[in-house]
Amino acid sequence: MDIGSAMKTDVMTAKEIIALRLLNQFISHSPAKTAREAVLQLCAMQGQDYAGTKWSIGLRVPGLTDEAVDDALAAKEIIRISSLRGTIHFIAPEDVRWIGRLIQPRMISAFASVFKSYGLDETQIRKSHDVIRKTLEGGKQLSRDELKAALEKKKIDTSGHRMNSFISRAGTDLVICCAPRRGKEFTYALLDEWLPVDKKANNEETLSTLALRYLSGHGPATVQDFAYWCGETLTAAKAAILALGNEVEKITAGGKEYWMKPVTASPPSTPGMLLLPGFDEYYTGYADRSLLAREAELKKLTPPNGILQPIVVNNGKIKGNWKRTVKKNTLQLEAIPFTSFSDTQKKAMTKRSKDFSRFMGLPVEWI
Repeated sequence: MDIGSAMKTDVMTAKEIIALRLLNQFISHSPAKTAREAVLQLCAMQGQDYAGTKWSIGLRVPGLTDEAVDDALAAKEIIRISSLRGTIHFIAPEDVRWIGRLIQPRMISAFASVFKSYGLDETQIRKSHDVIRKTLEGGKQLSRDELKAALEKKKIDTSGHRMNSFISRAGTDLVICCAPRRGKEFTYALLDEWLPVDKKANNEETLSTLALRYLSGHGPATVQDFAYWCGETLTAAKAAILALGNEVEKITAGGKEYWMKPVTASPPSTPGMLLLPGFDEYYTGYADRSLLAREAELKKLTPPNGILQPIVVNNGKIKGNWKRTVKKNTLQLEAIPFTSFSDTQKKAMTKRSKDFSRFMGLPVEWI
């Protein structure tokens, strides 16, 4: 692939777009040696599926293990917190606060009508923050149920979607973050205690800063992709990208405009078969996923409950789903194709699953 030629004409094929995304996402080639380095490259990695996101990090860091990602979280090398789009993300510690401050006004505005439908207003949100702060202060790490009990003790209604809303807003408002699990139970801590404020940190980051970070780890991507990812308006997203000037490059493919941070070398060949988590940034990091699969196939990937299943990717295209079941001494894997997998593809999946086996520290059994 002659990337140099493509840059001169500002035109690329879909195949070239995919190859560059796989490179920038640290999937086809990754210099990352730690979980933090992988998270930094993506800027923020969607993380409500804890086990899945650990594998998202692991597949981008050769030699990393599932336990090592847990250790990185406990060591505060990566932070898990409600952030972009009001969704839990893994973010590097130095990025948590400036991203949070940047997106907070938009998040409050975007979710105002939803919160109102739950009977919540800003006064109630602030009251919940106060109770959560007092409950967690002193270095406590408490579960959702323990925070729920503390709120109810203060006569704050946590029924329906209200408790999830209190937890989510406490994250996007930089009150709490996720702490290490207690057994299989997730816990929360005060952000300012878990990650003390760095007085030397730069507080001048703008939406353009976020745009450059996004395009560095996700590009080529459209304005619509960035707006969706960060939760901003199209107008604000476009202005942020245009303000970057020569730091980014505009290209076209299939009649659409894409933006990326310029590259100096051709990406490696597309890495064949991949076993990715359902919420991996390769899929969830874009509003437009038409490059990855046909419309009918994309509909199959989004079940009514909104829980995305792990995806099988071949040469950059999604070919189906896969499931994992963790047994005592083995990992049971099952592939569910959109149509069918050839014998060659099945062999490639078996070979690729060795990476997942090493990450989990368990042998794999395909069923």
